[in-house]
Amino acid sequence: MNDNAGPWHELDVSQWAPTKQSLQLYSQMLGKIRLALSPPQPNWMFTALYLNPRGLTTGSIPCDDSSIECLLDVHDSVIGVSKSDGRSRTIPLAPSRTVAQVYADLAAALEALNVECYISLVPQEIPDTTPLNDDRRVRAYDRAAALRWFQTYTALAGIFERWRSRFFGRSGVQVWWGAFDVALMLFSGKHVAPPSNRGYLLKYDLDAELMNVGLYLGDETTAPFLYGYIYPEPNGAPSLPIRPSTAAWSAQLKEWVLPYDDVRKSADPEATIRTFIDAIYAHCFDAAGWDKDALTYDLPKSLAAKETSR
Repeated sequence: MNDNAGPWHELDVSQWAPTKQSLQLYSQMLGKIRLALSPPQPNWMFTALYLNPRGLTTGSIPCDDSSIECLLDVHDSVIGVSKSDGRSRTIPLAPSRTVAQVYADLAAALEALNVECYISLVPQEIPDTTPLNDDRRVRAYDRAAALRWFQTYTALAGIFERWRSRFFGRSGVQVWWGAFDVALMLFSGKHVAPPSNRGYLLKYDLDAELMNVGLYLGDETTAPFLYGYIYPEPNGAPSLPIRPSTAAWSAQLKEWVLPYDDVRKSADPEATIRTFIDAIYAHCFDAAGWDKDALTYDLPKSLAAKETSR
């Protein structure tokens, strides 16, 4: 990894597809464990993963009268499983291994820690649905590529965290293991009717008024891009103004999109990202009818000064 490149690395998946595929499938293992063991929360929030200084974590998951945490550590190229009784297990990811091998070791680690966990072995939201325990293809695992991905996601998550400090409603920054995107979600607190034709998952995902902004990595043929949408979709959304100038409405996705390369190559990537978020957020109030006064948080003076000084 070029330490002088800053956090905004080239993320064209065609250049690191085997590693991206492996990371996504390993994250699905962790996400499925969290889904199986965590108490339910609205909008599938109990299934998300989070960034920490070493990689992706489930956070602490209740497990009978104890707790566990699963961590995909991109620095040491391992999956770690820790239990609150002090025991832990480590599963190596490198040198390159098959998904089936990693899953078998992870299942054995859970069993050794007396964690009963039954998960669906079919990957979600990706074209290849080979069960995790049957995927015996050896994919090259490039630690440097994994670190570049992690550094970019970490920088973006930090921007999201700082940006949401003035929002008074429910919000969060997550990594969703289905699409492997890092996202900022804002909820106004209002229930809405979910779409009737979008399947089981979205029935319980899109049952609240929300705004979502994130970075999607794409695939070998689709370049990474930032996306943003408001649900329910505001009237006239395709014609609403959007910034920066390289952002646009996607009729196919029904979202605003901003090519990641335009962010990466801009003079001030954070300012470019904030401009995109600000433009979409403004439409929550001017087009979607959110209550701006109710959802604006006035920081204590000392904290407001700290944020302004950035």
